[in-house]
Amino acid sequence: MKSKRRHELQENMLAGEFRKAAEFIKQRGGQLATGALIIAVLIFAYVLLSRRSESKAITVQGEWDRAGSAMVKPEERTKLLEDLAAQTGDRRIAALACVELGYDYATRALLAKTPSERTALEESAGKWYQKTIADFPAQTLAVAKAQFGLGKLYESQRKFPEAAEQYRLAKSSPDLVGQPVTIMAESSRQWLKMLESPVVMATTMPASAPASPATAPSSAPTSAPSSAPTSAPSSAPTSAPSSAPATAPASAPAKA
Repeated sequence: MKSKRRHELQENMLAGEFRKAAEFIKQRGGQLATGALIIAVLIFAYVLLSRRSESKAITVQGEWDRAGSAMVKPEERTKLLEDLAAQTGDRRIAALACVELGYDYATRALLAKTPSERTALEESAGKWYQKTIADFPAQTLAVAKAQFGLGKLYESQRKFPEAAEQYRLAKSSPDLVGQPVTIMAESSRQWLKMLESPVVMATTMPASAPASPATAPSSAPTSAPSSAPTSAPSSAPTSAPSSAPATAPASAPAKA
């Protein structure tokens, strides 16, 4: 009897909870539907933005690959790199695009026909390198490449102390140990040290140089060889023939 009563009480309690839930839904149904709708819209927006972001990233990577193609004309490459440097979706590619622009202008400067043209191109190269360093400090590889490019630019202008400092900065990042850019920066830095070291000119003959001989070598003969004849052969005529001229011509060789 008690168990039956207990069962009836549990059923009544469960029915009461259902009634409360139904009443809550009836009263708050509009709010719940609105909330569910908002959640659904947010999920849809997130999915849509994610897909757009992925599509944009693929586009940026494609443009970067295209800019590095040998089939692209220089003017088109410059435009592609400028657009990539301005985009904000992929900061790694934006930083590397700035470095490439600096490299392109520095290369053109080496081929410039006039000093004014070369100066203008070098200034453009320096601006792109400096932009990389200033705008993308977290992109350590791009920054190191920009510093190395600045070093080469200063070296071509014979600003050796400034070039050495940029090479030092390019190799100083612990995240880039063993990277080609750090190895090239160290090699360039050592090369500058060799250029700046004074050249010592020798003021005396080297110790290993042989002394000039004071006398003729001992192997030189001191007299005529014993086999040389001491007088003319006995068969030689003692006087010139009567028909011969009194003196020999000046151009004639002397007879033995």
